Amino acid sequence: MLFPILGIVLVGMIALALRYRYLNKKMDNDNEAFYERERKANATPKKDISNLTYIKVPLEKFPIGQIEDDEIKVIEDKLVALSEKDILNLVGKTNTDLKEEYGVPNFDKMQEVGENFNELTVTLVEYSNELILRNMLDETISVLEYGIAIKTDVSKNYTLLGDCYKQKNQPRKIKVLREQAERYDGIMRESIIRHLDELLEGEENFET
Repeated sequence: MLFPILGIVLVGMIALALRYRYLNKKMDNDNEAFYERERKANATPKKDISNLTYIKVPLEKFPIGQIEDDEIKVIEDKLVALSEKDILNLVGKTNTDLKEEYGVPNFDKMQEVGENFNELTVTLVEYSNELILRNMLDETISVLEYGIAIKTDVSKNYTLLGDCYKQKNQPRKIKVLREQAERYDGIMRESIIRHLDELLEGEENFET
């Protein structure tokens, strides 16, 4: 019995060694491909970005200045400042992607407009939390729906909006939001969908 067992162990060790060799080679090839792509990206000339359609912050749809509160004023000041900046949703794009798509001379600019988007999406949720505390449900919905419209990657934007729809007894809107969440690429996708499904439990008839 000893020899068959040794044979099985030996075959297993050989298989593991071959697998390890394959993975190392694949990693080397992936690294080479990455560095080659990065090298080419670093040589990408300046591209015309004058026709880019930047995201606009619709301050007129938000209750800016309607609340006398220092904490909420800080958030509103952020939104006002962001409304004067160039903003693009560049979520998911790597530095190499930015260089290839917009050219190396525009790299710093594109990093900035992408960071502006990140700041905007976080600020929208902060603003919504403050509005909810003040029972301003309709205003909160306007803010959060704007976040969905610009394809925010902040999962809280989805769950808070779902909660607001639930309070307004609008299950059809929750269902539409769930469909939008299915196209969400973040790691919280399943958590968002699960939360929205829980909000829809027992809702057999949706309003028209």
